[in-house]
Amino acid sequence: MRKVLIVALFFLTAVSLNAKELTLKEAIDIALKNSYQLKAEKKKLKSKEFEYKASKGIRFPTVSLSEAFMRTNIPGWAMMSELNQHRLTMTSSSKYVDMTSFNGLLGAPLFSPPTYPEWNNWQTKIEFQVPIWAGGKIGTGIKMREKEYEASKFDLEKTKQKVIYDVTKAYYGALLAKEAIKIAQQAYRSVKKHYETAQTMYNNGLAIYADVLRAKVYLSKVKSKITEAQNQYLIAKKGLLLAMGKDDIDPSQIDVIGNLEFTPVKKDIKYWQEIALSERPDLIALRTRVENAKRYAKFKRGDMLPSIGAFGYYQMDDRYSPFGTDGTGFMVGIALNWKLFDGFQSFNNYRAAKENYRRYLHLKKGFEEYIKFSVYKAYKELQTAIDRLNTAKENLKYAEEVLRITEKRYRNQMASMIDLLDTQTMYDQIAFEKAKATYDAEISLLELKYQSGQLKENNGGDRQ
Repeated sequence: MRKVLIVALFFLTAVSLNAKELTLKEAIDIALKNSYQLKAEKKKLKSKEFEYKASKGIRFPTVSLSEAFMRTNIPGWAMMSELNQHRLTMTSSSKYVDMTSFNGLLGAPLFSPPTYPEWNNWQTKIEFQVPIWAGGKIGTGIKMREKEYEASKFDLEKTKQKVIYDVTKAYYGALLAKEAIKIAQQAYRSVKKHYETAQTMYNNGLAIYADVLRAKVYLSKVKSKITEAQNQYLIAKKGLLLAMGKDDIDPSQIDVIGNLEFTPVKKDIKYWQEIALSERPDLIALRTRVENAKRYAKFKRGDMLPSIGAFGYYQMDDRYSPFGTDGTGFMVGIALNWKLFDGFQSFNNYRAAKENYRRYLHLKKGFEEYIKFSVYKAYKELQTAIDRLNTAKENLKYAEEVLRITEKRYRNQMASMIDLLDTQTMYDQIAFEKAKATYDAEISLLELKYQSGQLKENNGGDRQ
């Protein structure tokens, strides 16, 4: 059995040497680069940026170019096309209008009866439209797009914090699993010592053979615990890799470094609630959108006001070719449009927008109260976790002393092997409970930071 243990330890050492050491900061950095959810949020932010830039273009003139070809024998259109081409004369107009009555007055057959010929026209037009005033909708609309873009930045920050939270929690889970391996290996060494003590005492006639067998059976059970802990460590690392967006890597190729050590933060509940209400990104995003709901009501009010705009175009007409210039001309103007009555549609849409704004105000207030509760809950759970950790530390000290005394009593034939192995079991359990309590305290503090909006990219897990 000793040879088997030596071979196993040698194998684990070799794997550990070949595995890449991974810090929490490195894990977070990798996750922030590979998270699909984060990539999606970045694309969403980019989309909002382009929407904002597009909205600013409303202030500028809209300029368009068009080219059209028309062939017609409808007298009005054909005559107008010839006129626009600057080809229409008194004589040529008789093709479309009966002017034979003038022949008697003029004493000569100058005009023939109309023939209504077909006529071609290539029309090139460059036109523009520019809004001057639209009831305040232009400026309000641009501001809404700008604020939605800013709100999306906080959406991205919230997603970043969620990625940091998931990776940090998975990393701590891997540290706990690694600590469990250490505890199991320490237990194996302790039980192996008990087994050797029982063997020596049996050889000297100071113990019964049943003690040797009990110790040997217990040693086998502890050995299986090492294998179980190693497998749990691989599972924990696989979960960490998944959170990092690197699920294609073999978990045996990495090794998390560090120890489960909890450092309490001496800040009261008021501090955490105030900082959550001022810095939590999803709350800031909601507040921004509430203000946008107010702007939207102002935007809808613009539907009840007049709009003023300028327009104009430069036109070229040609009988034979596109972009020809047989005839050219322009037109400019200004227009006012005011919808005086639409069955109260605009008025009721404005009222609906105002009610929606009031709805968002209630949602904001409710979300603020929920955040305060979430922080309160996380804070109290942290206090509970700290208390459990302190208790576990004290219990571990007592367990160490009880184990030391029981070992001494067994060597002096004042305690049985059953007593010694029961004490060893108690000690191993308390040692793991202490590690688990440390993990719980770390996770509780992590949860408190997350609920307070403090898991920022530069201070994610507070570990290097």
